[in-house]
Amino acid sequence: MHVKRDIITIDPGLCTGCGDCVEACPEGAIQLVAGKAKLVADNYCDGLGACIGECPEGAISIEQRETEPYDERKVMDNIIPQGDEMVKQHLIHLQEHGAKKWLQEALAYLEEKGIPAPKGWDDAGDDDCSCLTLHPPMESSQQVQWPIQLQLVAVRAPFLKGKELILAANCSAFVRGGIKDLYGKSGALVTACPKLDRDVPQYAEKIAAIVDDGGVQGITVITMEVPCCHGLVKLVNNARQIASKDVPVNHLTISREGELISMKRI
Repeated sequence: MHVKRDIITIDPGLCTGCGDCVEACPEGAIQLVAGKAKLVADNYCDGLGACIGECPEGAISIEQRETEPYDERKVMDNIIPQGDEMVKQHLIHLQEHGAKKWLQEALAYLEEKGIPAPKGWDDAGDDDCSCLTLHPPMESSQQVQWPIQLQLVAVRAPFLKGKELILAANCSAFVRGGIKDLYGKSGALVTACPKLDRDVPQYAEKIAAIVDDGGVQGITVITMEVPCCHGLVKLVNNARQIASKDVPVNHLTISREGELISMKRI
């Protein structure tokens, strides 16, 4: 029986065979075949995309298609022989992605087999959140723009005309407390995630259309320092090859702590 669900897809033209995604997939769904990463077992792939963040070439994305259902029990059969550390990483992976059903199946399977769950797998996410501080609402004079998600922004949206297109990775706006200090009133903020967004294959064409028809004066790409953000820069470079107009492009990189660590023209 096949179902329609999220599952990874690998572009062999972009894959260099580095193997980082193989190590990042605790389920064992990816292997190197003839020097290229390949999804060798659809029912081992949960579609949560842990491997995407490890691909430096942006060769992995998530698509929705008819395929075998994900099978947590078979995945556990596959990884248990690889030792406690692999089981631990798999449980952490499910917990971090909110896959509660599969996590419960995995724990129940371990109990059924008489195998204790690895120590420390559930330590993540237990920090005290009592330090959360709410800030006052925005003043009416502050710039307001909606939408900001690239999937939703119209190519000829009025707020784009004459502005710098600030294409920011989704995480950056939350990791850095004051992201507006990077562009101010001269920029139009648009966010995207090359790891999780489903429209990624069409993004290069949309960015090119915004350059040609949206009236933007330039592009600033803001990414985190993690591998999964590299795809955003690649998208912009692909868009530049498609667009008939040429605009200046800058790339800003933000650390995991929210600090601006590099700024360069690309």
